[in-house]
Amino acid sequence: MERRFEKDVIPACEELGIGFVPFSPLASGFLSGKVEADTEYVGDDVRRVITRFDPRNIAANQPLLDLITGFAQENGATPAQISLAWMLHKNDFIVPILGSRQLDRIQENLGAAEVELTDEQFSRIEAELASIQIHGDRTDEDIAKLPQRQ
Repeated sequence: MERRFEKDVIPACEELGIGFVPFSPLASGFLSGKVEADTEYVGDDVRRVITRFDPRNIAANQPLLDLITGFAQENGATPAQISLAWMLHKNDFIVPILGSRQLDRIQENLGAAEVELTDEQFSRIEAELASIQIHGDRTDEDIAKLPQRQ
């Protein structure tokens, strides 16, 4: 959901021959297709302060999930696997760091390595992503807005 690194950081990594490790490549679960607008986050779950998880923004960001879900159906994969396969197809030096709390999620995510997007599919995803506006802020922007503890 955060593509700003594609403008300068990823090209710099490519030029310098260094790897890029995307943080939270599934957008804290949003790109898995398992996040719902009525989900409540409590305790130390950072999604409670990320405005992308506000119910209005979850609904506003649905076109992104619809895009990914369509490609998932086309490829017999899950939305999470398509998201990861897109990253893996993009550049060989991009290595997403995945969550590892639940075994079934680990297995699903590892399955992304078996999903091979064609160049045509990749180009279609890129073109459609360019037209989708993401609503809500990322983690660090939201946390910076929280009142500071004294």
